[in-house]
Amino acid sequence: MAQDTGIVALFSLSDDVRMSFFFRPRHKAQKDRANLKRIDQTLSRQGLPSALLHFVLFIIIEWHLLQNGPAPKLVYIFGLLLVVMAAWRFVMIAQFESWYAKGPAHWRDVFILSGFLHAGTWSVYLVYRLTQSHDDPIMMLGILYTSAIAAGGTFVYSLYGRTVSIYLLMLLAPLSIYFLFLEKNVVNLIIGLGFIAMYLYLVSTARRVSELVWSFLTSNHELKLRLTALEQSREATTVQNSSNRRFIQQLLQRVKTPMSGLVGVLGMLSVKDTDIENQGMLGIARRSGFSMLDLITDFEAFIEQRDQTRVPESMVFNLRKTLEHALADMGPKAHENGRELSYLYHPDVPERIEADPQWLSNAFRRLLDFTLDMADAGEITVKIAVGSEFGQDCLLISFYFINSDLEQGDLTSALDRQMDILPENEDVADQLTLMVAAAQFKAMNATLSAQQKGDLQKISVRLPITTTTQQASSFRPTKFMAGKSMLLVDLSPQTERSLAAEFMSWNMEVAVWTLDRLFEQTDSIDSDFVLFNLSVDDQFAQAQLEKIQHLAGRFGQQSHLILYASELQHRLFNDIEIPYTFIEKPVARDQLLSALRNALEQIDEHTQSSTRFDNTRILIAEDKLLNQKMILKMLEPMGVSATTCSNGLEAIELANTDNFDLLLMDCYMPRMDGMEATRLIRRAELTSGRHIPIVAMTSEQTPLIERECLTAGMDDFITKPLKHEELIELIQRWTA
Repeated sequence: MAQDTGIVALFSLSDDVRMSFFFRPRHKAQKDRANLKRIDQTLSRQGLPSALLHFVLFIIIEWHLLQNGPAPKLVYIFGLLLVVMAAWRFVMIAQFESWYAKGPAHWRDVFILSGFLHAGTWSVYLVYRLTQSHDDPIMMLGILYTSAIAAGGTFVYSLYGRTVSIYLLMLLAPLSIYFLFLEKNVVNLIIGLGFIAMYLYLVSTARRVSELVWSFLTSNHELKLRLTALEQSREATTVQNSSNRRFIQQLLQRVKTPMSGLVGVLGMLSVKDTDIENQGMLGIARRSGFSMLDLITDFEAFIEQRDQTRVPESMVFNLRKTLEHALADMGPKAHENGRELSYLYHPDVPERIEADPQWLSNAFRRLLDFTLDMADAGEITVKIAVGSEFGQDCLLISFYFINSDLEQGDLTSALDRQMDILPENEDVADQLTLMVAAAQFKAMNATLSAQQKGDLQKISVRLPITTTTQQASSFRPTKFMAGKSMLLVDLSPQTERSLAAEFMSWNMEVAVWTLDRLFEQTDSIDSDFVLFNLSVDDQFAQAQLEKIQHLAGRFGQQSHLILYASELQHRLFNDIEIPYTFIEKPVARDQLLSALRNALEQIDEHTQSSTRFDNTRILIAEDKLLNQKMILKMLEPMGVSATTCSNGLEAIELANTDNFDLLLMDCYMPRMDGMEATRLIRRAELTSGRHIPIVAMTSEQTPLIERECLTAGMDDFITKPLKHEELIELIQRWTA
């Protein structure tokens, strides 16, 4: 049994390992089946032209010698053999794949042997003709041709080791014997010795060529093996990193979901609880929750930027509204840190551009967030302008803040740091937000730089933009505000400059006073609007409010009091007895116009909180019980009739069997997610003729998620955690 097993193992060896009679492998590359196949196929094709030339030269020689007399019968036999050899070579090339598949070693033996027979046939024919027509000049052509094919054959057969010496022996030996022994004179003796010297030289050359070529192929073979191993290792690492990234993202998502619910509950409680102290505590807890969500989002963005799993996607959007709303959203954090946040927006900045709004907004928010964390005194100012570089329009964004500890080199190194290369001996946790923001801006081909002048720090962003021709704006403030008067009181220099320029562009009359100067005057205040800027310091703001109360009797009947303050200072207004309009700072211009119009129309600032949607039915598809309860609590004061379900299958059943005015659909739920549920609901509506507005509830609103939701058939989006005002606007938009 052991003997039989050994025999089977022997015959199961690769045919290329056993090789052939004429070829024995000495290099690793010679054992590579793919390498040998390419070489065999290439050499077989190179041998065909010489086989054809043998026969063509035979015809030329015989046609010339026919002038001297008829050809001997043996010549026809040589001609037939040369034709057969040429045909055989052609057949071997045509049938290469099928014959080679039956056994590479056998094919190689046949190919080499046919080359030997061909060379021997030609050499013997030439010697036979030399014995009969030695003095004919045409025979010199045959000798020269033989020398040429000897040199060519050397390079063809040199890759087969000792084969080349046998081939040259078959080709040159008959001619050497003829000139050395059959024609005995000095010239022929020299020619015969010349053929022997040629043989020795070509054999030694063939060995060098063989060693050189096979050494190169061996190195190339080893390099390919290393590259293959490296590629496999890289793919394995990529798969592992992808798996790790998905795990981390899923883990972060699990943390974000309950955190979003908690923040939503805190927001809802802060709206309903009228106790000032409780509102303060709830506000702190809510802001802490938002800070945690920001940290999680930064970490997700860090992973995305490091692994480059997302790229910006261009679309046309309103640039000013995007940046101003981002600034407004960051206002509470600035005021919580005791900092004023102002911005200057140059009028030449185009209204609409082509870029990725979500990407730009995230990068802008993160860089602003970093400046808020780093500023240790004074006001934080953002300047937004437009420039040009090499004929390309550029958006110029500058962030100014005061920090006495930062060095310019620290900022520059953080801006230039690669996401996948972090120093081992340096704590960069406090620079995570800056690193992510810089990476996101750089992904949009922006360049960033840092400058320092004393304690004043400046971070500049130069972002190439494509200005769209769609610059028509629906913002028409002059229609409502032209000719109105505005008195600005106690504004910081940057905010004063920004708001004054904005109001004057609305064709309003603008005056600037300080509260102390206004308090010293005795004249009545007849401006249509009086905007008081309250300090972010609560104690100082309280003192300002007391002075404003004393000025109440001097306001004209048409004057509207505007309190420009932080959202965190709402509790300070409880003792204000005169009518006022609150504007949270910093304010976007569309929100500013809306607030002033509301003041003119005597709209109560608490209208939104008392908005009711009686007889409105809403289906909530949300798998988290905490989120369900939070949304139900928000909807309860609005008079909404709400029904809940916890997965896509239940949502489909309820949507198809009952009449709802709106469906709030979580995107990711067990059993069936919101995307698939929406697709099936839309498919059912094709036959029913109904259409229920479906709004996606997502923890992150990105262009990719938006595209997936729209493709599934959803109508709108709302970001978790849900905010009271946004929920009201959403219901108004889809149930009005």
